[in-house]
Amino acid sequence: MPSRVMKDLRSAKTMMEILKVDRSQPDHLLRTEEYLNSVESHLVPVAKRRLGEAYIDEWTKRIVEAQKTVQPRDTEPTARFPIGIPRDKAWARIEPSREVPRRKIEQFAQEEELDFKVEKDGYILIYGEEKSLKRFVRKTADLLRQKRGSSPKAAKEV
Repeated sequence: MPSRVMKDLRSAKTMMEILKVDRSQPDHLLRTEEYLNSVESHLVPVAKRRLGEAYIDEWTKRIVEAQKTVQPRDTEPTARFPIGIPRDKAWARIEPSREVPRRKIEQFAQEEELDFKVEKDGYILIYGEEKSLKRFVRKTADLLRQKRGSSPKAAKEV
């Protein structure tokens, strides 16, 4: 394997890690695609010689199908200030999950007298007084720890 191909593969992996954290730079995605295309252009002929044309044709079909299913994401950073929230209010965005479902998030927000709204991307925007928001975050974190089996209370009991 030529060192250039390995370098491109490592660079693609690094760019994917960067994209997980910051999708605000569209050129990162383009560079990742360039690195992967470079690796693919070297590997396909080598694999065709070693593994046979039928095997590579099957893999090429799978790659094409995978590329069709890729959904473009917003290039807008997620840490933007939400529109419509008073500037004197503290806020947080939370994504409902199996461990912390939407109804639990809404229940905790109501208990702490916080306002909330569901955004287009499925996240829930919670906002209100800072102390109430901190209590909300603690309750949510406790629930998450409890569901994952790592609550501070369980650790003290052992």
